[in-house]
Amino acid sequence: MAKKGGDTMATHEKRPQKHLDLEGRKLIERGLDEGKTFTYIAREVGMEVSTIRREILRNRRNDGMSYSQGADKTDCAHLKTCKLKNLCKLHCDKRLCKRCTIRKCKSICNEYERRECLSVTKAPFVCNACEHFGRCTLSRFRYSAESAGVQTTRRCKEARSGIDLTEEEIGLLVDTVRAGLAKGQSIHHIFETYDLPCSERSFYRHVENQSIPILSIDLAKKVKYKKRKRKKEKVRGVGFFAGYEYDDYLELPEEDRAVVTEVDTVWGIKSDRKCILSLHRVDLHFQIYLLLQSRTMEEVVRAFDWLEIACEGRFSEFFGLMLLDRGTEFDDISGMERSCESNRKRCSVYFTDPQRSDQKGACEKNHVELRKVLPKGTSLQNMDAFTLAEICSHVNSSIRKGCGDTSPIQMAMLCLPQSLFGNLGLTLIPPEEVVSAPGILYRS
Repeated sequence: MAKKGGDTMATHEKRPQKHLDLEGRKLIERGLDEGKTFTYIAREVGMEVSTIRREILRNRRNDGMSYSQGADKTDCAHLKTCKLKNLCKLHCDKRLCKRCTIRKCKSICNEYERRECLSVTKAPFVCNACEHFGRCTLSRFRYSAESAGVQTTRRCKEARSGIDLTEEEIGLLVDTVRAGLAKGQSIHHIFETYDLPCSERSFYRHVENQSIPILSIDLAKKVKYKKRKRKKEKVRGVGFFAGYEYDDYLELPEEDRAVVTEVDTVWGIKSDRKCILSLHRVDLHFQIYLLLQSRTMEEVVRAFDWLEIACEGRFSEFFGLMLLDRGTEFDDISGMERSCESNRKRCSVYFTDPQRSDQKGACEKNHVELRKVLPKGTSLQNMDAFTLAEICSHVNSSIRKGCGDTSPIQMAMLCLPQSLFGNLGLTLIPPEEVVSAPGILYRS
């Protein structure tokens, strides 16, 4: 179809399917990366503009703020014109409060006003095409086709979970059962007598899952039975690790294995959802810690995607070969190996043999340094990325004999770009200020 000015553009027919697929989401991501309008993207995808808008707002990924050394230190709207001094009453009158490295001025300033980015609050609602993404300290959002697909699948699962009963139906069920139990009636008698909104079998399942306010102890017969042990279903099929086993790793050239990155997860206490993903460059003795909101495949892939973006196109050079254990959080092999920025392969992953943590012993050994700051039994539920980055800085700033009496971060700074350290929020701690004790967690 001809356009004004002589430009031509193919008109795509409306897609017959009800939902967007991966191909459509990749067209959206490419259009956002190139700074195209919603109208242009909708024509390319074959959907309505309103559909594209809802898709972006629903599935955009919050990448937080940049930790680059060249970034602004506050997100206040008055940053450029602020001249306030000595807000904390520590008599440092020669320094502007906005430049302070001890306390964040926004936490004590009455004139603080959050600065909003128009690219996020208005169309296109994401920062895919923003030139200042690497040093922006505002809330940054990106649209990724892979991440959008994962979020959509998760929402679909959540929508189908829970009890298929209204609040009124639950109230009727609970009141009727409790009244019958008070008379000594059996559950079967109650369900045969009254027209209740669920079956007897479903009722027992709801009680077992604690989905309704009736305890198992209230059911006279149920407490006599022992819960049967069910055989755990195998998630992985036969040959799941074929081509990715430790023997396959040993067949690689020795020069490739010399720059391997060993990957593991570190837990807090059993009730915590959060955990730490650690990546250990063996040749540099350098370890990176990333905070995961849960110990799942999706969170691990999301962490890999974030680290790839932080590497600014050089992920394969720094972390091209990885060795992992066989934890279920690492089951998405294709997701870990596939680049989030293109369809190419960003790394190769291999797995140790079962019960052989010694095959990636360097990573396990280096966890001793982390456990000095985070002893076993320490909860990670209140951990945030800022504290974890500070812990990582202290752990990597400790002088090691294996590093030639220098620190891992000093060795890493000779090989890795400074922008990576800025994105990770890592800094070199002076030797006299290095903390290797839990006290770092409780500093104000």
